[in-house]
Amino acid sequence: MLTTIINAVIRFRWLVWCLVAGLVALSVYALRTVALDAIPDLADPQIIVYAKWPRSPLLLETDVTEPIIRALEGSPEIRSIRGTSHMGFSFIYVILRDPGHRAAVRQFVSERLNAIRAQLPPDANVTVGPNASSMGWIFQYAIVDHEGTRDLRELRLLNESQIKPALQSAAGVAEVASVGGLEKQYQIKLFPPLLSERGISLRHIIQAVAGAFRVRDTSAVAGKTVILVDDVLTTGSTAEACARVLKRAGAARIELISWARVVRPAQLMR
Repeated sequence: MLTTIINAVIRFRWLVWCLVAGLVALSVYALRTVALDAIPDLADPQIIVYAKWPRSPLLLETDVTEPIIRALEGSPEIRSIRGTSHMGFSFIYVILRDPGHRAAVRQFVSERLNAIRAQLPPDANVTVGPNASSMGWIFQYAIVDHEGTRDLRELRLLNESQIKPALQSAAGVAEVASVGGLEKQYQIKLFPPLLSERGISLRHIIQAVAGAFRVRDTSAVAGKTVILVDDVLTTGSTAEACARVLKRAGAARIELISWARVVRPAQLMR
């Protein structure tokens, strides 16, 4: 049998060469046209609901995760719902029966969340995750300050205010997730004896802080030039946050006046 095959190849060698050349051309064509996936997406078709609330996992489970799961039950396009609660945040995974109905189920999830929003804690932030798969992380970048003039908080602010919005506006990008750095935050130190003396409760403080970066009367700034006065300009992050709020309220132009600036001089030579 083997001798017959060898004799046939030698006898019809030109036909064999043409067959090999055709297979090579077909392989090259397949490599150029077939969609390749180095890491196949083995996860179930799902929609993720992310809830953020600075409470313990037990409170998150009872006050946020379970009400959302009960509200999402009943749709024939949902195969199952899974929830997990952690310290300060929780995830609800809505598993789909058919990936082709993702848009309809996503609309259903958004409507149900809006319907039960009054039943959830007012300071809980509940959002629907981006329309992306679990293997959709395709690009990573790092912001490195080689000169050492910016700290981790400033690098995080640079990413959130400039780089991240530019990447999110690109076509095909579902989400840009920030990892690392230090998030900007404000801490208020309270003195209970002074609050009690003046009759100020903790609830009053929380309400005042919640409306700090909010324009109550947008007609006062709409279409006008607003001047921000900062006594000491350190990084400009506070002024930038105020400017964004005024821009959303309709201010036409924002100018900044600073009386001083904090710098980090080099150590004096001895």
